[in-house]
Amino acid sequence: MTGFPTAFSEITLVLFTTLAPSGALAYVLANLPIAFGRATDEEREHLDRSSWLLLAVTMVGLVASATHLGNPSNALYVFTAVGKSPLSTEVFCAVVFLALAGVYWLYSFAERPRRRLQRAAVIATNAAALAFVAATAFAYNVGTVPTWSHPLVPISLFANALMGGPVLACLGFAAARFEPGRAPWGGRLLGLSAAALAANLAVYAVMAVQLAPVSNELASVPELVPNYAAFIAAFAVLAAAGLFVGFRGLRARGRSLVVRMACASALVLAGLFVMRFTFYMSHLTIGLGI
Repeated sequence: MTGFPTAFSEITLVLFTTLAPSGALAYVLANLPIAFGRATDEEREHLDRSSWLLLAVTMVGLVASATHLGNPSNALYVFTAVGKSPLSTEVFCAVVFLALAGVYWLYSFAERPRRRLQRAAVIATNAAALAFVAATAFAYNVGTVPTWSHPLVPISLFANALMGGPVLACLGFAAARFEPGRAPWGGRLLGLSAAALAANLAVYAVMAVQLAPVSNELASVPELVPNYAAFIAAFAVLAAAGLFVGFRGLRARGRSLVVRMACASALVLAGLFVMRFTFYMSHLTIGLGI
């Protein structure tokens, strides 16, 4: 028995935890020039107009997770347990972030937007985005699931966001007509993703060793996730390929830059998807259950 059927049945949550944290962190990084007041009016306008792309990545993940509720009316019950249920808190933080970002995006189309108000709104939205990433990282700390309550699980989710977010931010900058290759922060963003890749590999290697002995009456982690090392290798290859395309893409200009950063983002997110899939494959409860 493997955990593939379990992970496949939770494919919408796999997609959510792959896209949403990275998209939210990318939104924060792409709006730092506005938050710190270093963007000109023209630059701020371009950043505002292109922010929909990063919000769309997050929204796709959120919409995918909503299908997990079965009946849309169940969403109402999610908000009754905010602060009590980690999953409810996660969804609530996501809704707050997207609502603030949506309102700010609409306000950016005002004929004469107030710069100070925009800056304050960006800071508030960025704070909500970081709160959402944190809520997602700790949403799976379930005591009855030893493979999910491991202390490295939230660290891996933070590292995932730090790996996917900067690459997506470069895509956002490219779409906003910024050229990361002409600024030192372009290489620094991709360097942050590379460092996060190394951190992820270390975390997954430690988890593979520490979770190997975990089992219940029905199955063990090695049975649920066979060839775990192969999954890690696939993750590393996809992510490294994405970063390679990203670094090479820094030399491009215009539409070519956007295309290359989109390809880099797709490869990195594909790598993250692989490891999020194995996370749900490893679902193992205490007692007689998988």
